[in-house]
Amino acid sequence: DSEVDDDEELGLAHEGLGTEDGEDGDGDDDDDDDDTGHNDVLSDDNTNSNRRRVSNTLPVWLQSEFERCVQNSGPDNRKQDNRPPLYRDSESFYFPRPARFFVLTRNQRVPTPVHLYDYSFFLWDPECLLPAGIPCPNCHTKLHRHGNCKRPRRYVDFEKTVWIIGYRYKCPTCLNPKSKKHTVTFQSWNPRILVMLPKWLSGEFPAHLSHRSGLSRGVFMFMRTCFQHGFGAKQFANALRVQQLQRYDELQLQYLYYMWESRSITSLLGHTIELFPPFQDRSPKGFAGFVPSAQWLQDTYDDFIATHVQDMNQHTAMLTADIIAIDHSFKVTKQVAKINGIQVFIGLLTATNEKGEIRLCNLVASKSHSQFEIALRKLSESLAMYGHSQPSICYTDNMADQPFMEQVLPSLREGVNPVENHSHLDPLTIPSDVTIIYPLQTSSQVDDAMRSILQLLPDHDDGGGVVIGLDAEYNVEVSSRGYVTGRGQTAVLQIACGKNIFILQVGAMLAGGRLPTILKQILSNPRILKVGRNVAIDLKYLEQATSSPANTFVGAVDLAKLAKEHLVIKRATMGLADLCARTLGKRLNKNVAERVS
Repeated sequence: DSEVDDDEELGLAHEGLGTEDGEDGDGDDDDDDDDTGHNDVLSDDNTNSNRRRVSNTLPVWLQSEFERCVQNSGPDNRKQDNRPPLYRDSESFYFPRPARFFVLTRNQRVPTPVHLYDYSFFLWDPECLLPAGIPCPNCHTKLHRHGNCKRPRRYVDFEKTVWIIGYRYKCPTCLNPKSKKHTVTFQSWNPRILVMLPKWLSGEFPAHLSHRSGLSRGVFMFMRTCFQHGFGAKQFANALRVQQLQRYDELQLQYLYYMWESRSITSLLGHTIELFPPFQDRSPKGFAGFVPSAQWLQDTYDDFIATHVQDMNQHTAMLTADIIAIDHSFKVTKQVAKINGIQVFIGLLTATNEKGEIRLCNLVASKSHSQFEIALRKLSESLAMYGHSQPSICYTDNMADQPFMEQVLPSLREGVNPVENHSHLDPLTIPSDVTIIYPLQTSSQVDDAMRSILQLLPDHDDGGGVVIGLDAEYNVEVSSRGYVTGRGQTAVLQIACGKNIFILQVGAMLAGGRLPTILKQILSNPRILKVGRNVAIDLKYLEQATSSPANTFVGAVDLAKLAKEHLVIKRATMGLADLCARTLGKRLNKNVAERVS
């Protein structure tokens, strides 16, 4: 298993503060030991000497303190229960440290910056806490303690650095793939060891570790919260650095205040006051402070998400969705790699439930309904699987989604009675003595029907004219994002004359650029008034479809303009349904969902 450290390539020393520890924090161990706990066979050109980095030397004071803690927890100080004094007497994982006040006021010595450094040692030896021991992650044989790790592992807390003192556990059964000896060991902080521990014990481990760095659980959980509320990795890294440096400066200030008050005593003793070194100084008396970079924090968060993706998907699938809201976002996909300069995905469809929780996320290549139909059906299936009710309400910013959503989620139609405008009025109905003639699909059928209208014209030009009602229905053009961008070819003409209503299916005819002869005569005859709403626009589109000269089809009378001229309404833009309610006191049911193709 390759141990090449990705963190080095990220330039942490430039973006963060300070430098990381050596490889795995324990680079001085026996080469035969399986540091990672894996049994992968290594090739000849990937030897241990090629893979290992030279470990950074610990400051003298830190190495001395580390050795003191290890000695205190050594075999000589363990009793029959095999627990170190820290566990047995203090019942704590952290070695106690005196408050800075008592460090400063000790009479036996003049304080130095080393005495005031803010750090802790965490002892992690879970094997002695389990009577049955820890099973080997490979063969489940009981592991045995094989000495302490030669270096502590460091992780960063909010205001201080914590060093983990760990142990190695040896498997008496597993063979090292290189030496063919029983030298396979595992460090106590190895993730595979932590998995083998009871949850109530592994929960005491305080950090998220990478190859050579670490972050406390508290900082990591706070980082997750910040990321979820719009706080970026760079901003969080800067905030964490400020916390670390502020604490370091406070200790320095506390030290200087004390030395200033005690300067006469210090001068009499002949001591020179030592100054605090820089935070990241790695000299023998330096603090060797470290703050991870924004990139490291982002990668740590990404690794955590990748590790728990199945759990998160399972949690999402178990959420309710009584009310859903769907919307497309186009910001996320701008960060997705392009192929030959072309975006693979144009948007991210998100569906949230009544609690504001994300219930569905789906990358889409267009806003076409087919792009997220399967995802919505899976949503419905998961709701049924976990005993939740199906969606009853759906919010969207595009009303053209309604027929599709009702088809995929039939529950949206249950118990729903569409409310028309002016629902308090009685509906406008077609009288029983009016005949609806449909469908007229061929040219001969249309001409035969239209002749009955021509026959109503007087023989003389001054004998008046004929009034007919005219309306056109057409297909709509939809963009890749699902928006209606314009009208398509006229598909149906509705002509009302006297006690007859004719439904003409002219879509196929207009596709060939033609209309039946008698119908064209009616449309072009100025003595036949075509009454309706926006009739002039309908006639214009018919002219374009048949390649006729402008103003070929005449005789349009717009009802809204006519009503305004007679002071019935104030706006000539009023729709037909509103006009009907205002003038006739009746409700014209528009059936919007059926009108949109």
